Amino acid sequence: MKRVSYCLRLWRAYLRVGFLTMTQYPADTVILLISMLVREASGFVGILAIVGVTGGMGNWNVYEVCILFSMCAVIEAIGQAFFDNVWGMDHMMRRGELDVFLTRPAPVFLQVLGQVTHFQAVLSLIIYVGIFVWAALQLNLHIGLYEALILVEYVIFGTMVNSGIYAIFNFLNFWIVQGEDIAVLVQTCREFVKYPLNVFPAAIQGFFTFLLPLGFVAYYPAMALLGKTTLPVELMLPAVGVFVVFLAFLVWRAGLRGYNSTGT
Repeated sequence: MKRVSYCLRLWRAYLRVGFLTMTQYPADTVILLISMLVREASGFVGILAIVGVTGGMGNWNVYEVCILFSMCAVIEAIGQAFFDNVWGMDHMMRRGELDVFLTRPAPVFLQVLGQVTHFQAVLSLIIYVGIFVWAALQLNLHIGLYEALILVEYVIFGTMVNSGIYAIFNFLNFWIVQGEDIAVLVQTCREFVKYPLNVFPAAIQGFFTFLLPLGFVAYYPAMALLGKTTLPVELMLPAVGVFVVFLAFLVWRAGLRGYNSTGT
């Protein structure tokens, strides 16, 4: 329990430092927030334009697509805010920063995550929660006990799947020079799951369900919320989330055990 308490206090301290760093230069903070809003808005407007021209996507109308897109964006915002520094594994190894973490008593991975927090992403999260609520009202979406369970699981296990997959591919930097390029390719593939997967060929649906299970970030939870599937999503989400995080843990442990420092 003392170890857990220590880690929680350390994580709170990292969050405080991250917030103070973000607000150190107010003008830069405002510019960054505006740029994030423009970036997120452009992606959302693009989706609406496509749906508006086609009149929908498969059996998904415009509000249902908004539900899916906003759910996907919320998980991405959580990852950007609190788990984004897995993308720094490449330069941390090259610059010897990971060597410093190894000399400290705190868990190495906690130190990795704590180095960078993007509180600006919380603004994107709030905006997309608002879009979700707006679209749900337009659909008269009923939120009962089952739907509430799906939403809770979606936030927890969707984040585990999304950030866990990014972590796995960034951990390849332990063995591969410029391994981040593979993770960037995976991030690019993630654009597929902002759209209903059932509009794509069966091979793509299977790929994002069984091989790279990003469909569980938002697509399957959205299907369950909208009553578009009979699959036991409430059971599938925890299983996939735990599996991805466990796999990420194994890759991390194997990489850390074989890490030989930069040699400089």
